[in-house]
Amino acid sequence: MPRLLVHVAVLLPLVLSGCMVRSLHPIYTAKDIIAMPEVEGAWKGQDDEGVMSFVRDGDGYVFRIVDGPDRLVASAHFARIGKATYLDLTFPDTSIDEAEKECGDMVESLIAPYVYFTTPVHYFQQVEVRDKVLRMRAMSSGWAKDRRAKGRLWIEHIADGESTLLTPETPRVQRFLRRWETCDDAWESWTEIPLVPADAPTPPK
Repeated sequence: MPRLLVHVAVLLPLVLSGCMVRSLHPIYTAKDIIAMPEVEGAWKGQDDEGVMSFVRDGDGYVFRIVDGPDRLVASAHFARIGKATYLDLTFPDTSIDEAEKECGDMVESLIAPYVYFTTPVHYFQQVEVRDKVLRMRAMSSGWAKDRRAKGRLWIEHIADGESTLLTPETPRVQRFLRRWETCDDAWESWTEIPLVPADAPTPPK
């Protein structure tokens, strides 16, 4: 697996897997946006490989994963919706282009079903920070697919294999998220990312 994809898979599980629940529109409105000072800065990747960073940019953040010449960049917003905190990511075309150079068909297969939309789709995850550990979980694509098959997803969407694209405007998507925010079956397992400063010395092995 290409190095860039390895670090994306570690730091943002499922973002480039092609098996996700995504939204055509932002999951947040201006009143929902919050700051997350706990994640601001640059953080080491697994085994000191690569750097993940969140840098303030207007009401949101610029999110980057950098590993030598390889990089992935996204626009990020944190939002409080119901009782949960979410991270909403959109990837500019230039970032997708760079990732395609590194990952080829794997990225192309991810975005192909949605290339006819002029607005980038939104990748969202529930997030929380505990004891300098960033915890993230995406909505379960398998759960969404099962409910689609039974006609019980109860929200307008476009289906593509394991992936589901939610198509309503933001208020309707938020009602959907609030309905399922505490249902563990609706979400993947939590992935934990230790927030170790990029300039911290590496402990001896």
